[in-house]
Amino acid sequence: WEAPDLYIKVSPLMAAHKINEPLLLIHGEADNNPGTFPIQSERLYHAIRGNGGTVRLVMLPHESHGYVARESVEHVLYEMLAWFEKYVKNAPPRERVNANQ
Repeated sequence: WEAPDLYIKVSPLMAAHKINEPLLLIHGEADNNPGTFPIQSERLYHAIRGNGGTVRLVMLPHESHGYVARESVEHVLYEMLAWFEKYVKNAPPRERVNANQ
């Protein structure tokens, strides 16, 4: 908390309007890591949705920063596979961008 300007500069929330690719957010409801409270994912989700972006937020009950319950791990894998199936594997071809542009 000694460098608030840096936190703002690197915050994904401050760049939500630039997120134009589908984004899957997964967060433990009981995350007590001071740098990653669940409210941050909720705010990012609403910011992306509010800007017309494609986003899904999955909150894992009773999980902290790392997921340990078997049900949670299975749920995460299911969500990731479904997301990749929809937005990666079956995504329409993207226009190639020249690295020099």
